[in-house]
Amino acid sequence: MLFRYLKPFGYAISISDIDVSRLLSYNIKGIILDIDNTLVPWGSWDISECARRFIQDLKKVGIKCCLLSNTDNRARAMSIGRELDLPVITNAFKPLPFNFFRAMKVLGLRREEIVSIGDQLFMDVFGSNMVGIRCILVKPLTERDFLSTRILRILERKLIPRVLKEVEYFGDIRP
Repeated sequence: MLFRYLKPFGYAISISDIDVSRLLSYNIKGIILDIDNTLVPWGSWDISECARRFIQDLKKVGIKCCLLSNTDNRARAMSIGRELDLPVITNAFKPLPFNFFRAMKVLGLRREEIVSIGDQLFMDVFGSNMVGIRCILVKPLTERDFLSTRILRILERKLIPRVLKEVEYFGDIRP
């Protein structure tokens, strides 16, 4: 039973690999987006050109975004949010549901119109599934992580091949 909460809706190598037209085909109007190792490398303040382009592509087609992160470095998260002109929720305590609900409220959309994108099974995928939001799992940008995340990654590596079976790939070419 717990296993179904760990199964993502989709998978992509990175956010820049996600086909925006495929999101639109599912009537996605909003994205709850993780920061660390999804949008930028863990602990980084630098937003890649690919990430900027992805956010611009979403905005061009009218898809709203909200950043939702467990980071306690509010200054860094807010700086990233300002640069991308996106609302930010920090100290989210994912996978707990309350800040997923808060992000849904910020977006002003129904759960079926939202997808979350993140790099962690036990935080992003599990949390999204608990509140009924579809989640696209991406490969972490770097192996650098918070200590507790590095420990969870050991278990994730064993589970990912199993949970990605029959999951839609959202990139251009399946790996």
